[in-house]
Amino acid sequence: MIRVDGERLWSDLMTMAAIGATANGGSYRTALSDADRDGRNLFVHWAKEAGLTVTIDKIGNVFARRSGIDDNLPPVMMGSHLDTQAPGGKFDGVLGVLAGLEVVRTLDRAGARTRRPIEVVNWTNEEGARFPPGVVGSNLFAGRTTLETLLATRDRAGILMGDELKRIGYAGEAEVGQRPVDSYVELHIEQGPVLEAAGIQIGAVTHTSYQGGGIIEILGENGHSQTTRMSKRRNALVGAAKIVQEIEEIGMAQEPHGMVSATVIDIWPNNRINIPHKAVVQFLAVHAEAGGRDDILASIEQLVEKVGQEHRLSMSFSRNPQRHRFDFPSELVELTEQVASQLGFTSMRLPTWTAHDALNMHVVCPTALIFVPCRDGISHSEFEWCEPGHAKAGADVLANMVYERAQRAAD
Repeated sequence: MIRVDGERLWSDLMTMAAIGATANGGSYRTALSDADRDGRNLFVHWAKEAGLTVTIDKIGNVFARRSGIDDNLPPVMMGSHLDTQAPGGKFDGVLGVLAGLEVVRTLDRAGARTRRPIEVVNWTNEEGARFPPGVVGSNLFAGRTTLETLLATRDRAGILMGDELKRIGYAGEAEVGQRPVDSYVELHIEQGPVLEAAGIQIGAVTHTSYQGGGIIEILGENGHSQTTRMSKRRNALVGAAKIVQEIEEIGMAQEPHGMVSATVIDIWPNNRINIPHKAVVQFLAVHAEAGGRDDILASIEQLVEKVGQEHRLSMSFSRNPQRHRFDFPSELVELTEQVASQLGFTSMRLPTWTAHDALNMHVVCPTALIFVPCRDGISHSEFEWCEPGHAKAGADVLANMVYERAQRAAD
């Protein structure tokens, strides 16, 4: 069985964490920022140092390739993302990329050749913290959106994604996707408390949840905040506040099978003198069952109508594209469990509640998602933490799964 160098992996994780380091111990590397550029540069340096061939595509996805004995066979891919939330932690996404890099180093140290090539990938803008909606690099690779759409996406300051790709030097020349991939394996912290509470080292992810979201636009009437009579006010922010509070109550009623919260609010004109005449609220929902997700959306739509009538506000409600459940291939779930057992690790099956690049890649090739515990289930936070032993265990499982897949003959 293959065992990675856990100390080297941990050193890489802590070195990457120093780029965009925050005072509370997290990392701040939003997509296509200077810090993201520096993190990418470090990954590229390490990849070339390991003898890998680096290719950058037109959306900035970075592929580090280890040649196979038959280099014409579709590659086995592993990876995740280096961009973070604002701020985020040291492990979300980063573990999957740097563990992949350590896997190929380990194979080199052992002199182990593989029939198929292996690629380690850093996907662009997985988090969506700066350029919504997120998981865009893998989304485009899978053919689920267009390059033109993504390059025209703007952040909250109005800056184009395409311009930032050029500015940081990651507007590559390679076409995005349009090539066969044998399989994709992603290692990630769980982002939940299940593994830690159970004392289990490895999670074999079996399926996804049902995800949904939407945008609520609230129109009131502009007015002077010091002169307009209270009885005449049509304050869009009041309507937004009511909606935010009641969405939270809808979410509480769904626990433990589902959840929903308002996550973004914008108001106009957003100054202290004027009564807000427009507010836009965005929310995100997830549920274990399709009916539960649909009930959440229906409840929010009814809520919007009620609040509009009560406060004399004009309302509009639109649903974002919904994500439906899919099941990861049983042979890869079983391979995760088998490898974990052979390595002496405990494992269990569990779903993923949130989106990952693996969810896009499943339309391209068979995919697997490996979870390791994170402290208190905390993620998207400066206080996110993964024990060194858990990081190494996940990387060991990743190494053996990828090695087995990469030794397969042509189909």
